[in-house]
Amino acid sequence: MPLWLRATAMTLLFPGMVAGVIPYRLAHGAWALPFATALTPWLGWPLILVGTLLLILTIWAFAWSGGGTLAPWDAPTTLVQGGLYRWVRNPMYLGVVAAIVGQGLLWSSAATFIYAAGIAFAFHVRVVRFEEPVLRQQFGPLFEGYLRAVPRWVPRRPRARVV
Repeated sequence: MPLWLRATAMTLLFPGMVAGVIPYRLAHGAWALPFATALTPWLGWPLILVGTLLLILTIWAFAWSGGGTLAPWDAPTTLVQGGLYRWVRNPMYLGVVAAIVGQGLLWSSAATFIYAAGIAFAFHVRVVRFEEPVLRQQFGPLFEGYLRAVPRWVPRRPRARVV
């Protein structure tokens, strides 16, 4: 199967469910945000758009720079360090959480906000316990240098070119 088709399928499967279908289903319950106003939905759109853009750009980077997809069984074979990955180590996860929070605002859904917090926590645990150890083993000193140069969650302007 061509890489573009694998990347598209994995996008629909993983972020499509986590950041699309599940928040939509949660949002249409009866548990509204206590601080919602008429402007709250309009605040959600920028987060949804930025989160979706981050997701698209990082999936593209995984495919074209890394030679893989976001699926663990079809992961990139090259350490992706360019583009958004120069600013923060996990822009894909940040994009997913931003899109979910945006949907929580769009639909004034407290349940979606709680879900976003749970997803953020799950992403952190996955990164610390699984992804970073695997990448450390797979890429060795190259990944160690990347860890020192690029923050895990809070984007920072790149100091120098990561090699």
